Amino acid sequence: MALRALVPNGFLLLRDNETCNGEPLAFALVRSFKSFVVVTIPGKEKVLRRRYGARCEGATFICLDYQATMEIIHAKIVTGSPSCCILDCMDVFVDKHGVDSIAAFISRLKAKFPVIAVCSEASIDEEEYNRLRAVANSVIRLQRRGNRCVSELVMYKKNGKRTKATEAFSINADLEIFTEKFEPSDVNSVAASEKPSIATMDMEPELSEKELAARSQLNLPFTSQFKQSHLNNLRLADRKVRVGGQIIYTPDKEDDLDDSDPDEDLNL
Repeated sequence: MALRALVPNGFLLLRDNETCNGEPLAFALVRSFKSFVVVTIPGKEKVLRRRYGARCEGATFICLDYQATMEIIHAKIVTGSPSCCILDCMDVFVDKHGVDSIAAFISRLKAKFPVIAVCSEASIDEEEYNRLRAVANSVIRLQRRGNRCVSELVMYKKNGKRTKATEAFSINADLEIFTEKFEPSDVNSVAASEKPSIATMDMEPELSEKELAARSQLNLPFTSQFKQSHLNNLRLADRKVRVGGQIIYTPDKEDDLDDSDPDEDLNL
């Protein structure tokens, strides 16, 4: 199922990070619900209303009271019989009540209406995230690939099977979702897959085109004579390299054999 057509059912867990924020997506996904509840921390209601404007007209905000029990919070949420619930600031929930209590709390809520929770990688560790994922009906992981936000949607079926879809997406000012198929190869540049040549290597940029051309045509021992066939046409006395590019040292004809001659140490 495409992300733009997704209607939350049961518990939808959003996993975002610093490069791809899941909050706008959570508010975009409640488009089909006439009324919904947003559970957040004190002071953030005004921020969310300012960010999402008309989308919050049918929303009821419940601020977390650090003295309130889970039963009191549950009663406040279900009293208005909402069509959906967004759990904002999950890190505060988990720090206050523990991940196991929150997982049980969400299981009770999702039996009545869809629940959407945003869990950031920066504030909810992987162990806590996996505990919440165990009670999720669908999971969306967000990440940035190149200059695009990418969603990985996994939906779990009652028979134990699951469906998976990966898409690049964007959200406009009206909270409309636009998606396109994402291929991992899309972010790989053609240049990265090509073997660099001497002429294209990022070094000595002060060389002119003529100098670069001359350098590329220069046959050095370790680049030109690396096969036996390249040495066959040379007289043995003229060979300066062995196969593989090993340099052969040849003493001068005028060398003498006194004790000070370093050539004698080479056993030539």
